[in-house]
Amino acid sequence: MTIFIAAWHYWARMVVQRTWGWSPVEELVLLHVDKTPGTIESIRTDLSLSPQVVGATIARLMQFGLIELQTSPRPLFSTSAMGRETVRTGRPLPERTADREISVSLVYERVGRSIFRRRAVKLRSASDIGPVAGVVRFDRDEPDENDETMSLRAARFMAGTLRPGEWLRGTKAVNSVITRRYLEIDLADARDGVFPEGASDALKDALRATLATGVLPVQRAAEQSPMPSVEVELGADDLILGAREQLNRFVEIVDRAERDVFVLSTFVASQNDEKGREERDHLLNSLDRAVKRGVRCHLFFGTSLDEGAKHASAMQEIKTRLSAGGLIRGTLLVHRDPVRSHAKVLAADDGDGGAVVLVGSCNWLSTPFNAVELSVRLGDGEGAAVGLDLLRSIVVALPEASRSVESLRFMAAEARRRSQETAGRREVPSEAKMTSLSVVYAADHERLLRRAAHEASTRFICCTNRVGANMVPALFTPAEVAGRRLDDVRVLYSRHTGPTKRRHIAEHRERLHGIVKLLPYRNPQLHCKFLLWDDDNVVVSMLNWGSQSGRADDPLDEVGIHIQGSGIAVEMLGRLERIIEETPQTAIALHS
Repeated sequence: MTIFIAAWHYWARMVVQRTWGWSPVEELVLLHVDKTPGTIESIRTDLSLSPQVVGATIARLMQFGLIELQTSPRPLFSTSAMGRETVRTGRPLPERTADREISVSLVYERVGRSIFRRRAVKLRSASDIGPVAGVVRFDRDEPDENDETMSLRAARFMAGTLRPGEWLRGTKAVNSVITRRYLEIDLADARDGVFPEGASDALKDALRATLATGVLPVQRAAEQSPMPSVEVELGADDLILGAREQLNRFVEIVDRAERDVFVLSTFVASQNDEKGREERDHLLNSLDRAVKRGVRCHLFFGTSLDEGAKHASAMQEIKTRLSAGGLIRGTLLVHRDPVRSHAKVLAADDGDGGAVVLVGSCNWLSTPFNAVELSVRLGDGEGAAVGLDLLRSIVVALPEASRSVESLRFMAAEARRRSQETAGRREVPSEAKMTSLSVVYAADHERLLRRAAHEASTRFICCTNRVGANMVPALFTPAEVAGRRLDDVRVLYSRHTGPTKRRHIAEHRERLHGIVKLLPYRNPQLHCKFLLWDDDNVVVSMLNWGSQSGRADDPLDEVGIHIQGSGIAVEMLGRLERIIEETPQTAIALHS
């Protein structure tokens, strides 16, 4: 008997990079030339090497700019400025790399979550099998596979097949193809213990159960495993608090970029909007300089509440402004469809082979930069990779963003590789602290807040720009739980929304007097959203904890970054209090 199981066929081009280390001979020649410049003949004599070896080594070192030929007072090979700096500071030598492309053709089925090479299985199209019995059809309740999900599976599958010294940079999303097919399985072979190469134990067990009972196997529901936490370097300067600080850091990051800049802003302001025009001009001018340098600028907006296509039109205005200087083909990718997320992210290469990501509350393309904002800077390799992966998971929803997705995938892979390679030989700067970092998805915010309310031992403080209809169950009640145990429990906010009035909040302020401090700040307005408890836990988020709820079926609508590091909460709270105390209008509220 033959049965057919719903499966996905994925074809793509993957980029593999090979890296070469430097041989002892090459290092020996470099050190000798740095100490004693000379000719090939003198180097050969001093080091007792053949002239062919010396000549080839000199050529390779010159190719990477480590050695140069000086002509005065006589021709000699000597170390270049970069070579001298490398030798005398102990920096690692620059990598030698080469890329190659490989084709992958894989089949993925959901009964046992198996991945097969295409050549190892028999596939049929839906039209080939028709309405016959013995078919495990596609589950309508399960989301379709896409390039993002399949490329991750392909990467894991191919990782063990690479040559020594090779690593997988990523998939070229522009050329990938995903099709629905049906996997043909002969149960007679399964009875004899013959299964397609790559069949998982779960698939084998399911086929054996079908043989025993005559009941077709069923597809397993996809498991949503949380992103694991990573250890990263995070210093005091990586928590960016304040309005002008966000703008300055944005310009600094964009001005350093050499390859790619990505901007995701929930909203986009029109070029006719006078509020904050000077600050936004400063921001857009930095993007203009990047475009003129040949840096690819990828611009996205998030909100799906775009009545009259206001934000899409504003994005087109930005495109017109940035393209006015001349040819922009391939360097300006402005997306006029929303990614349907409240997230705010800036990401770019750092101009030195790494990457940097800002995640936080700042609406880069719309804010007038007059409210207190909070972002976390992820510049460590592992941390940057987490931020890049997060941004990629959001923008992959746009089919036309395939080039952006591909660039993000390659950047994240490169950041991880560099981090892993340098982890053993780098020293953590004294001003940086090793912290644990993890992503908080939409529905996880409420669980984390309630857990913190029960577990906090010294303080529990939440800042939300808005409070609204769900403020009591979402925020006030957990804060009350913490407040009946702790002395320092605060809820900071700036605005109320929906049916909520000031008198409603005043009633709860009176009810919670002595338990929770409900503190309104209107100048400066607090647009930052965060949760902190005790000394070491901070969640930098986009969620308005007191007016919105995260949905389990839309995990990327609201995201946050949970940071656990020694003293990080105390340090950030002190900076926020200094900002607030410098504004006389709010001094009373701070100490009430």
